[in-house]
Amino acid sequence: MKRATLPEIRAVALLVACLLVSGLCGCSTQEPSQPATDIEVRVVVTQDFGRELMQDEVMKIEDDACAMDALRQVAEIETAYGGGFVNAIDGVRSQYTGGGAAKKDWFIYANGILANVGALDYALHSGDVERWDFHDWSFLHFIPAIIGHFPEPFVHGYEGEVHPTIVAYDGDFEKEAEHIVGKLSQLGVESISVRSANELSGADKESCNLLLLGDMNCELVAELNQVWKRLGFFAYFENGKLVVLNPRGELADEYGAGSGLIQATQSPWNPRGVGACQNVVWMVSGTDETGAKNALDILINRYAEFQYAYAIVTADAQIVRVPRC
Repeated sequence: MKRATLPEIRAVALLVACLLVSGLCGCSTQEPSQPATDIEVRVVVTQDFGRELMQDEVMKIEDDACAMDALRQVAEIETAYGGGFVNAIDGVRSQYTGGGAAKKDWFIYANGILANVGALDYALHSGDVERWDFHDWSFLHFIPAIIGHFPEPFVHGYEGEVHPTIVAYDGDFEKEAEHIVGKLSQLGVESISVRSANELSGADKESCNLLLLGDMNCELVAELNQVWKRLGFFAYFENGKLVVLNPRGELADEYGAGSGLIQATQSPWNPRGVGACQNVVWMVSGTDETGAKNALDILINRYAEFQYAYAIVTADAQIVRVPRC
């Protein structure tokens, strides 16, 4: 029997290798590309702290879209600083870029939380409310959270992360706190509980969303009130009254007995600081018990009336938007 020569063995090996490669190419195990999945988001564009509505549209968009992608679908925009800064929306242009003297610009919020990244870097999640507001920042350039998209951010949070919510009540407000829990549960909030404000742990304040229910003498309300400007508030309690400012930080009005207040900020107890975009603190308060209960009634039964607002005061059954323009 004739033995195969070395060149013949090499030729057969090469042929087998080629056949194997051909077989692998013809039977590829690579998954076919999946079609992009759409998510539903809402884009809102306003001016002057929500007083003038320009756009409010719910849309379908690919689930890897950023906030800039969604904004482009509803408005004509101009950008600056490399494309990440929104300079103009539908012709309403920054009055500060390009050497302008007026401090008026566009600000972006996600579910009521001031974004800590630009529109190109915020990845949208299903259910997000993307909010743009053009306003004067000569007095306060940092307003960490707003109330005008209630029940957000308690439903969808920030960047898809939702922190547990605690309704923390002061004094005899336990029954009213349970009413807030019922409303939030009805509106889709999943992880929510009630606790006395005195029973909050350090971890609760550091990592949970808090709804503080109590009048201006509530210890936690008073603690926030002391640093009102750092927390981005245009309203604060002083000498038994509720003081309200205009966008330039000037006194706009004062309210007495029976006046209520709803305003929001990011948690000052978060170890990463105000601006971490993790958990919020809402103040449902008033000059007295009556005022706090009036604010509670607005929150539960009339929340549609403060849509787009940054904060509100209630006095004589009327809703006053804050800051006062």
